[in-house]
Amino acid sequence: MPTLNDVQTGKTVTVKSILDVGVATQALRMGISQGEQVTCISRVPAGPTVIQKGGMELAIGRELCQQIEVQL
Repeated sequence: MPTLNDVQTGKTVTVKSILDVGVATQALRMGISQGEQVTCISRVPAGPTVIQKGGMELAIGRELCQQIEVQL
C-alpha cells in the first residue's frame, strides 16, 4: 500500500492506517488519524513532506511518512 512518501505534490489522500503505535501517537498529536484527508503541499528533496490538514500545514519527516499508509 502507498505511504505519504509516495504522494505527489498537490494530491489529496486519505490516511488508511498507521503501521507503528509510536508513530500513530505522534500523528494523533498532529491531528492525523485513520480516515483523515490530507493534501501534499510540497516534498523537500532528502527532507520532510509538507502536508495540509484543514488550515494547518505540517512538515513530516520521511521516516514517519513511511509508516503512514494512504489511499491515493
